[in-house]
Amino acid sequence: MTFCCRITLSILFFLLPTATQAASAGDEPITISMPAEIIRQTIRDALPIPIDTQGKSVEGSIVVSSLNKLQFKDKSIVLQGVVSGRDLAMSTNLGGQNIRMKLGNVELPVSCELFLRFDKKKKILFVTPHFSKPEKKPGNETAEALFPLLTALGGREFPVDFETMAPFSANVGTREIAFRLEPVDIQTGKDMLVIKMRPKVL
Repeated sequence: MTFCCRITLSILFFLLPTATQAASAGDEPITISMPAEIIRQTIRDALPIPIDTQGKSVEGSIVVSSLNKLQFKDKSIVLQGVVSGRDLAMSTNLGGQNIRMKLGNVELPVSCELFLRFDKKKKILFVTPHFSKPEKKPGNETAEALFPLLTALGGREFPVDFETMAPFSANVGTREIAFRLEPVDIQTGKDMLVIKMRPKVL
C-alpha cells in the first residue's frame, strides 16, 4: 500500500466512530465534515507512515516522518513534511557494471499534492500524488537522491481499498445488525474534507 493510500485511510478510520454512532438512524447517507487541523493531527498520530518504493534497487526503509502543513484545495490535498530514509543503499547499472551506493540516514523536506477522484459508480477513491521538486541546499545532495524515488510514485492513480474497513454492528430495537459503511461521495472544500457514507447491511 502506498503512503498516499495510508494517509487517506488513516483519515477515514478516524471518522468511523462518529459515523457508526449515526448509522442506526437509517439508510440515509451520513455526512461528516472534518476541518483541516483535525485531519492534520490525525495523520500526525499515524506517523511514521512507510513509503513503498516498489523497486528492488533500494535497500533500507523510507517513511514520512513528520507533517508540517496540510491544506485543502478543490479536489486535492497539499501536504508538506519530511521524508526520512534509514540505512539506505541504492543499486544502479553504469556502463554494464552494477554499482551499490550507500546513502545511510537522510532527511528530505518535501511538498506533495494528492489529487482525489471518487468514482461514484465503482465506489472507489483514486489518489494521484504529485511531488514538487525540493529546493537545492548545500550539503543536502545525499538526501536529494530520495527525490527520484518519490517522483516514480507521482502521476499515477492509486485506488483506496475501502474493503479494509472492518464491518460494524448496531442495535436496532432488540436486533443487532451487522453493516459496513459504503462511500457515497468524497469531496474537499475550503479547509474541510466532506465524506458521505451509507450503512450497508451485511
